[in-house]
Amino acid sequence: MLRSRFKKGMDPLALEFSSSMDQDRYIFYYDILVDLAHVLGLLKCGHISEGDAREIIRALLEIRERGYEAIAKEYEDVHEAIEAEVTKITQAGKKMHTARSRNDEVATCLRMFARDRLLSIASAILDLRRVLIRRAKENIDVLMPGFTHLQYAQPTRLSHHLLAYHDMLKRDFDRAIEAFNRVNLSPLGSCAFAGTSFKLDRNYTAELLGFDGVVENSCDAVASRDFLIESIFVATQLMLTLSRMAEEIVLWCSEFDFIDLPEEFASTSSIMPQKKNPDIAELIRAKSGRLIGALTGAMSIYKAMPLTYNRDFQEMNEMLFKSLEIADLSTVLMAKMFEGITFKKDVMIEKVLKNFTIASEIADRLTKAGIPFRDAHRIVGKAVSEGDLGRVVDIAKEMGYDVEVDLNVSVEEVVEGRKNLGGTSKSEVLRMIEDRIEQLERDCELLNGKIEAVTLRLEKLYEEVEKILNRNR
Repeated sequence: MLRSRFKKGMDPLALEFSSSMDQDRYIFYYDILVDLAHVLGLLKCGHISEGDAREIIRALLEIRERGYEAIAKEYEDVHEAIEAEVTKITQAGKKMHTARSRNDEVATCLRMFARDRLLSIASAILDLRRVLIRRAKENIDVLMPGFTHLQYAQPTRLSHHLLAYHDMLKRDFDRAIEAFNRVNLSPLGSCAFAGTSFKLDRNYTAELLGFDGVVENSCDAVASRDFLIESIFVATQLMLTLSRMAEEIVLWCSEFDFIDLPEEFASTSSIMPQKKNPDIAELIRAKSGRLIGALTGAMSIYKAMPLTYNRDFQEMNEMLFKSLEIADLSTVLMAKMFEGITFKKDVMIEKVLKNFTIASEIADRLTKAGIPFRDAHRIVGKAVSEGDLGRVVDIAKEMGYDVEVDLNVSVEEVVEGRKNLGGTSKSEVLRMIEDRIEQLERDCELLNGKIEAVTLRLEKLYEEVEKILNRNR
């Protein structure tokens, strides 16, 4: 516990209350990386000797090997814990914190956690998009009822419906990548908030840690958590998409009877043996609410923070850790569920043929025959209320319209007739599928490029570490 200016130790209850050790397990390995880069930076700028750097690096690698649980003791946070453990191994450890504050240290660790999770989430989204495209292509000829207000509305294609979710996820992917671009900047070297009189090469340590650049203003670098809030927002928006998908899974395996859910993602009742409960879908639906709460909580903490660092920030960290973790896992599970879902095609078409889903097409045909649409709407609505669409022509005549309209309308004709851009015709849906396959390939290349750039820079960090260690052999 850092208490150098105080005569008394912190009250035990206050220490427990203020400790972040429970949540710091998420950034343990990132903190080791930050320490390694900082030590290499101190060596490069001549603030420590190569011998001291070597001893500190060896100690850091030993602590990394021992793992987080080995140091999760009475310390206030992981940063203090690692420094204290390094100093136990070598007195050179006392030099490790030169030209650095926990303020820029934690901000760097948080950005590294967020950037890696955003990349992982983006990868999981790609997998889910790939599944949806494949299932859409497999079911190109399957017709189903579409809904508005959860009421039977018009016939559509299952493939068209699945592509709608793909397109929502495409935007979620774009948001993750855009957030990554803003997150992947290094605060390291900003010290407490005003920089330091020690000469540092911030670009050097940024590159070693896989960053694309630095957060230039040292005050902004330690005082800003918009990157954290934006990352939680990306996760929350993704969870809203997944929650809507989960809601349809719950509905479709209930009275709708559109799907058979894989047993691996369901449970039975402790008392009712016939039950097959969509537990995973329900939990994804519920966890979206948890992320909404985290996003609101993080913004509420942040809204009145004076510059620069305030301990309030600590309460935002776990919101970041858990939100991105939940979103990542939920996306993986959703892909697995949709991979294994069996669509009940016969049930879907049976329900299309009921419930007057062709009514709007008949109204359109009346309009094409010369009846103003609003009157056509009234005519068909009256026929529906009487339960007989065959009465349309008679009702039209009663309203003063003498028209001949073919009422022998099939749902296949209705769906195939929507040939405009984005419509439900087979040719248009197939075009959209091929377009989205190309989008997916481009996004895979984009993501792989981001991952490779981070990986190559981190490899340089370890190469520099190896050079220091090997020069003493």
